[in-house]
Amino acid sequence: MHAGLAYVLRGYPDLVLVGSARDSPTALDAMLDASLDVLVVNTACRSIDVVQLMHRAVHHSDAGVSRMLLLTNDPDTPLYPEADKLGAGGVILACEAPEFLVSAIRLVAGGYRVGVPHKSEANRATPRRPSVRNSALDLLTLRERQVLTLLARGMRNAEIAGELVVSESTVKTHVQNLLIKLGLRNRASAVAVAYESGITRAQWSG
Repeated sequence: MHAGLAYVLRGYPDLVLVGSARDSPTALDAMLDASLDVLVVNTACRSIDVVQLMHRAVHHSDAGVSRMLLLTNDPDTPLYPEADKLGAGGVILACEAPEFLVSAIRLVAGGYRVGVPHKSEANRATPRRPSVRNSALDLLTLRERQVLTLLARGMRNAEIAGELVVSESTVKTHVQNLLIKLGLRNRASAVAVAYESGITRAQWSG
């Protein structure tokens, strides 16, 4: 995974891969490193007990587990409710597009949670992925579609404001409006929808 992640991240100068951990103790040490923004964990790695790692991270550091981004090959993984309960930064499928992984890393680094179901759904074994009809996407204004596209790139409100030459409060309003129109709870769900709908590949101007 280290080589694959390094290949993906080399095209993003703001993201730096500082090392790799091949077992639970090394991963925990990385988790406790205050200089580390995100710990990407491949749940298929048999030498790392992911559940134990999350529990130990909670015990040793309040913020530790919130910086964990778990990659899984199983869309029905039972890790979802455990990760939600413990406050992990996110759980996403390892087969997602590289751009989605990069956005997920940026969101977790920014304090957001990605791909983890709402607490009311934590007892469900199968996660419910965001689902939005094309008709709902059609309700978005051009500016809201622009904001959604930039959200999917992992940009923060201030960065979106700079890109679109508007105020940060205006960006916040657009984000709130598009979430309401799409029936979504948070930015992470909006990013998932942006990739699933193909809106991130759309060209826009304005």
